[in-house]
Amino acid sequence: MIDMASADLRYMQITIMPEAGGRLPGWALMRSFSNIEFLSHINTEEGNMRCLLRVEYEDERVLSQDHSSLEVLEVIEKSSNAALLEVVAKGPLPRIFAALEHVWWVTPTFLSQAGFTVTIRGTREALSAARKGISDLLGEAYKMKLGAQSAHTSNFLELLPEKQRNVLDEAIKMGYYDRPRRCTQRAIAEALNIKQATVSEHLQSAESAIIHSFVNDH
Repeated sequence: MIDMASADLRYMQITIMPEAGGRLPGWALMRSFSNIEFLSHINTEEGNMRCLLRVEYEDERVLSQDHSSLEVLEVIEKSSNAALLEVVAKGPLPRIFAALEHVWWVTPTFLSQAGFTVTIRGTREALSAARKGISDLLGEAYKMKLGAQSAHTSNFLELLPEKQRNVLDEAIKMGYYDRPRRCTQRAIAEALNIKQATVSEHLQSAESAIIHSFVNDH
């Protein structure tokens, strides 16, 4: 049994753009819903993810329609344009996470016309396994971003040159990696008395170094 209070839990965020995710069966849900927000994972059911979702729509009749990648078990509450649902998510992406231990979808995780954003929390090993599953499914047609808790891990910060480390540390303190963000790159630049372009360059370099270290760290 893992002691979650002391375990090295990390956060990552995966962004799948429409051109990459369009071939996934879950993308067809955008024909029925304008937005789907993941709220909570309940359990794993026959290799699929049973969870709570908040959905938005124009016609509530979509709630009673059949969807190949989503089975609606219960409409807990609804209005004319939104509903809280208990569902079984059957697509290949949720199945990757249903098959793994010690890694979870957390908020914010949502599907919209702009793409699919998945925020993930888990152990280093579980996150690496999840990334491998996503790469097997999508190739490299997705983007990875850091979560604040992962970025502020001492063994990652030690990888960085001093200037990158200072900018990243200030960004974390000011809430740049919070969801939603609590500051801009311009605000970080003003706090450090440097140019915004310098902040952008240092953050991109630091994020790249940490992500590559993370995904290659076995």
